Amino acid sequence: MIKKRLLFFITMLVIFMFFHSMEKIKLSWEIRTLHNNYENLQIENANLKDINLKLITQFHVENSPANIEMLAKDELGMKKKKPNKIYINEE
Repeated sequence: MIKKRLLFFITMLVIFMFFHSMEKIKLSWEIRTLHNNYENLQIENANLKDINLKLITQFHVENSPANIEMLAKDELGMKKKKPNKIYINEE
């Protein structure tokens, strides 16, 4: 009777250890996945910061007073023209 009981407890402990090991493997996999996701998010954040900096720079270049004045002169035809040279033939 004692051997059966001991065998039963050992079997239960082995089963418990198996399920416990499976949970540990599952948690390790989830942690690794979350860590990889975090690294991907950091890379994506760095890329977005770079794109944002480029867009801000482009915004300030396009909205600078000198650029606005140049576009206005082009659209309204206010560019200075070179004077025509007149050649007089004296013969």
